[in-house]
Amino acid sequence: PFAEVIRAVERMQLEPLPPKEERVKKPVAFGGSGRARVGPVLPIQRPRLESVIQQFEPTASSSSEPTGASSASDRKKSSASHHANEQTRHLQLDAVEVNPSKLEDSRADARERSPQARIVAPTLVPEVPKLIEDVELRFPWAEEEMRLVFQKFDTDFDGEVHKDDMPAMILYLGARKSPQDAMRIVEVQTRYATLNYEEFVEFLGKYRDWDVAKLREEFKVADKDGGGFLDFEELYTLLTEMGYAPTLQSATEAMEAVDVDQNGQMDLVEFDGLREYLRKTEGMPKADVAELRMLYDKATNGSDATNREPAAEEVWRLTTFLGYSCGVQDIHDIAKVVDEDGSSALSFEELMKLIRLIREQEKDLMVKEFAAHGSNPDTLPIEDLGLALQDLGYFVSEDSVFEILETLGDLHSEDALNLEEFSTFMRRYRITEGFTEVEREELEDAFHKNKVNGRDALRTLDVGRVLRWFGFSKTVQEVQSLVRWIDFDCSGELELVEFFKLMRRMYQDESRLRYQIFDSFANRNTDEIPVSAVSSILTALQGCEPSMEFAVKALEFIAADIGQGKRRDSVEEAATSETVPTVVGQEGEASKEATKDAAKSVAFLNRPNFEAFCRYYRHLLVDEIHANAGYTKSEVANLRSSFQTYDKDGSGTVERAELAKMLGEYFPDSTKSKEGQKDIMLALAEVDKDGNGELDFSEFLLLMRKCDDARDAKDLRLELEVVMECELTPEEVEGFRQIFSENIDWKGELGLETLANLLGRVVEFTVETAEDLARMVREVHPEGREVARFPQFLRLIKKLTQDNYNHVNEFALRVVRREQAMKDKSSR
Repeated sequence: PFAEVIRAVERMQLEPLPPKEERVKKPVAFGGSGRARVGPVLPIQRPRLESVIQQFEPTASSSSEPTGASSASDRKKSSASHHANEQTRHLQLDAVEVNPSKLEDSRADARERSPQARIVAPTLVPEVPKLIEDVELRFPWAEEEMRLVFQKFDTDFDGEVHKDDMPAMILYLGARKSPQDAMRIVEVQTRYATLNYEEFVEFLGKYRDWDVAKLREEFKVADKDGGGFLDFEELYTLLTEMGYAPTLQSATEAMEAVDVDQNGQMDLVEFDGLREYLRKTEGMPKADVAELRMLYDKATNGSDATNREPAAEEVWRLTTFLGYSCGVQDIHDIAKVVDEDGSSALSFEELMKLIRLIREQEKDLMVKEFAAHGSNPDTLPIEDLGLALQDLGYFVSEDSVFEILETLGDLHSEDALNLEEFSTFMRRYRITEGFTEVEREELEDAFHKNKVNGRDALRTLDVGRVLRWFGFSKTVQEVQSLVRWIDFDCSGELELVEFFKLMRRMYQDESRLRYQIFDSFANRNTDEIPVSAVSSILTALQGCEPSMEFAVKALEFIAADIGQGKRRDSVEEAATSETVPTVVGQEGEASKEATKDAAKSVAFLNRPNFEAFCRYYRHLLVDEIHANAGYTKSEVANLRSSFQTYDKDGSGTVERAELAKMLGEYFPDSTKSKEGQKDIMLALAEVDKDGNGELDFSEFLLLMRKCDDARDAKDLRLELEVVMECELTPEEVEGFRQIFSENIDWKGELGLETLANLLGRVVEFTVETAEDLARMVREVHPEGREVARFPQFLRLIKKLTQDNYNHVNEFALRVVRREQAMKDKSSR
């Protein structure tokens, strides 16, 4: 600061400068530096005093001292001297304590006390900031950090790392990403293939020197007015050009943290400190770091993370929770880069690095999408936004896309997004979970309606009920898996935020499947599907025969939209539109003919029209599920078959006597206990609203739903008991749950034949083995039946492995090894 310079000059008691005409030009060697060729004669080659530098660099003084091997320290000192590259004067200066907060007062005080200052100040004000070449920047990495990175890449523990690892090592350290320059520097440094630790520190010093030199050049270019400071716009532009990917929020937070004098401008030292701040936060805003910390603590069962670190599979769950589209294999590959100790588990610092790498990877993909769409590689046409999102692995509805675009405010162009705007769009998508405001309100309303016992969370049974309401039919075991996937603290319940995350995953998975099936049926040249393939596509989507009646209606909606050239504001508007004729057809050939008739006006569907068709079709399906007590079309068909079996007179109703037999077949466990019989009688009284002692099919569906829910609740209680009794780990339970869910029948049970097929995969199956299996199944079932629901399946597995029945453990181990070998071979 100029005021401090004046004070220092006054303390030196130097004589005033002689008049200009009396000044004598001194030789450079004896008259100071090239910019100050007057004053007392100084000895040549006088080393620059470190104390002088620190007095006038308050920002740098707060930085930590560079550490490393002694050779690295010597090298950094000589580097500082090299950057100075000028002779200095031999002066004895008192220590000057700089207080930036009192800068203006100091300037005013200096002007009042020094007439010379008032005269000289106007011509010297532009020189207050140091020249870029004179500013010295601190070494950013501490000894411990450098050693940890060196040890990570020293995979054979021989005390050396390969020089080909230098680009990866500087990336891990958060330095500027420039692999070519890193290799060029290390090639000049050594002709050997490996570096020891001291040589690695030396390399970092040389890379830092190159980085600082480049930074000085970039700072000069960005500083358009040459004042030695950057405002926020210049700063953010420079960060982007340098390859950093901070959001506007994170850049603003970093500037507020580093801008010591809070003047909204940054000199070179402050800018380098800002880079260091972004390096430590991995470019994330404070809110994102806090959310990540919270999730990490939940996953590790404690904020100190002393219990355990999450493995790569858990990290994939976490990144999916945060809204990133990376797959499991992508996370495995990135985790290998940041896994410092090779433990296949990640510390919080490594997790932050992983998130940074994911964001950088996604940014690279964004750049490719920009180049693939439109004529300008720097922008993405809004009309191609949906396709770009799908290519990136995000499946966002058209309504949500337009709603998010509206929140972005004024764009640089009405019909395109630049990279910064697209990044902001993605951030808004993650905040909203890809739902429109109306959809979020509907989800929140369902959440609050289904929570019980005053708890602000949903239990497994509650989650299953809400999923059915939105058209996702899942068994209680499948719901358990979903809850465990999203429930990081293992509370067994989902709070509202977790519930939104779960619903986003459900819709994303459904959209991803729809996207893949469309691709498999679409013409590669036109990217369209024939309407004649709609039945096959819906079958692949639903896993069962579709409702052709609803398909015809959806096609008519699409035909009307295309013909009228309009876009419906909502699915509800389309479903209730009076301008579209309603076709009530019969399932089978008649509906196929109706489909052909509907297809006369529209023979092919492009992707947007197909998405609209699926929305209309799904809306009709969900309405039907609401009317059928939460049962899907295929489940209703199975229940109707049972109902008709006992409706002998074809009256459409079943009397209570006949109903008791049906319930004994479907819920044998409940009918054999007094408590179960009492529960069924209460449920009967509740659904038989007219009290005539008979149930029609709609009342029967309500009764079956109540009985199903009661049985699921009993299964969950029993599962907890069995898990504790058998001392099974959560991972083991989840593995067995997956096997069970993949093989159950429509009643949610495993029959003896299915169990035999499962066991036959790992042991030699004989007649004697079949008899033993039937006996063990009866032993684990409380009613002695030859079927198993999930709790009984767990008991059976535990019994087989504990007794090592027929050498099942050895056979199972061989199967695991064989599958792992095949997986390893396919991944090469």
